[in-house]
Amino acid sequence: MRIGTLLLGLLLALSGTRAEAYPIAPMTLWELTLEAELIVWAEVEAVTTRAFKDYDEYKLSGFEEGVARLRVREVWKGTAHPDERVEVAYLPFTSCPAPPRYEQGLLVVAFLTRWNGTWSTVGLSYGTRYPTNNDEAQAYRRVVELAVKAQKQASPRVPYREDEQALASAPVDWEVLAASHPATRWDGLFRLVPTGDVVRDFYVGGVDKSVRLSPEQREALARGFVTHPPLDRSLPMLLLPLRGHASAEVDAAAARALETVLLDSGPSRWALLAFDLLRERHGETLVPRVMPESEDPITRAWESAQPGGVGARSKAVSSLPEEWRRFKQRRRLSPRLLPLPVEPPVAGVGGETPL
Repeated sequence: MRIGTLLLGLLLALSGTRAEAYPIAPMTLWELTLEAELIVWAEVEAVTTRAFKDYDEYKLSGFEEGVARLRVREVWKGTAHPDERVEVAYLPFTSCPAPPRYEQGLLVVAFLTRWNGTWSTVGLSYGTRYPTNNDEAQAYRRVVELAVKAQKQASPRVPYREDEQALASAPVDWEVLAASHPATRWDGLFRLVPTGDVVRDFYVGGVDKSVRLSPEQREALARGFVTHPPLDRSLPMLLLPLRGHASAEVDAAAARALETVLLDSGPSRWALLAFDLLRERHGETLVPRVMPESEDPITRAWESAQPGGVGARSKAVSSLPEEWRRFKQRRRLSPRLLPLPVEPPVAGVGGETPL
């Protein structure tokens, strides 16, 4: 991502008489690490606003930018010192694309780069992450540090060359490692099976790299699935690379996850995809679903992110609870509900970025 171009586009959109907003391409921890000059785990000490420095250039009357002051705890890439203060400028009042989130008093993993002499956030809302505990912080640290190491090995002398193909291709082991922990799960899965994310699948066409997985790598994903069954859009994303990987434990965990999802949040397109993948695991023959979709992919993605999911108006999605009831009867299943996860301290970042 080119920060200057992105910011200019945002400013022009905000200054126009008719607001036009477009999402940015998703950025996983691999891309964020690649583009960041500085990656810190830090405390958000203060959040303020100030007059936008480039007011005269962009002629935005009264426009303000946010400024977050971070106190560095750890540096995972780049140069800074513990307890050093870093100021990050950002646009706090945009809605699409979603801005980075800086919440005073919380610990954030921030991916930063310099633009016009000021630190800014790589990937906007994708580039601010909020681990909820030490285990999640360790998961982020491990995945980011491995990405830094792999990217240095791929291009030890010119890390930001124009030909970035080698750097853009994350090792499959890295993707599996990221996908195996709930905190970084989306980042690994979106690189392995991006079409499984029904909100963002229009970015990637028919790419599916899970066919490259070894039995050992699939088993690692299966262990992560059973230990922490996903209760969000990553449920079908994690079932996709496990197609053909027989595991009664995965089957049971998937059934419990679906039971919990349908009771807690109701039917959605991604829950329907997860249901079909579970049926396939039980040996049932699937008939392709016909889903009514908007012609505009961004509109379709926006509908996917709303409660009920894209196609909530469709017969296929609305009939999912009844189909699920009949499936449980056929298979004599009585799945127990899973405990609901702790609400994240900051919503709408990383894989949960709104469009």
